[in-house]
Amino acid sequence: NLQIYFLYHRFSGQIEINSKKIGVIQDRTIYEDREIFAKNLYSLNHIDDRDWETYKSLFNNMVKFIDKPDLIIYLRASTDTLISRIKNRGREYENNISSSYLHSLNISYDKWINNCKDFPILIIEYDNFNIFKDKDQLDKILKNIEITLSK
Repeated sequence: NLQIYFLYHRFSGQIEINSKKIGVIQDRTIYEDREIFAKNLYSLNHIDDRDWETYKSLFNNMVKFIDKPDLIIYLRASTDTLISRIKNRGREYENNISSSYLHSLNISYDKWINNCKDFPILIIEYDNFNIFKDKDQLDKILKNIEITLSK
């Protein structure tokens, strides 16, 4: 039920974005909800077969009504890096995220990113990158985004 709720809200947001006809940067897309989070929960047996089929059908119908992203930027980081950053942020609601769950998400992201042919993907290795300190690397990334979007 919660995944359907997330899917609905992500879809509603997409419809609003599409209606405004402006450029938008999203933290997470409806495609990740399906390909990473819901699929991962299904593989962990937290979603049964009937609900998974319903979810996929809803998703497949919803994406017919939205624009595909111009670019997906994947900030690839190891599980250890993710755990470290979660601890540094100190957000209470993130305290109980297990390393095994983060690892399974990483595996799901890598599978999806490596097999996705629907839109351009820019992979940024994020383990040794600090957006607040590495100005030169950030400039290279921004230039790479411009180049990718202009193709």
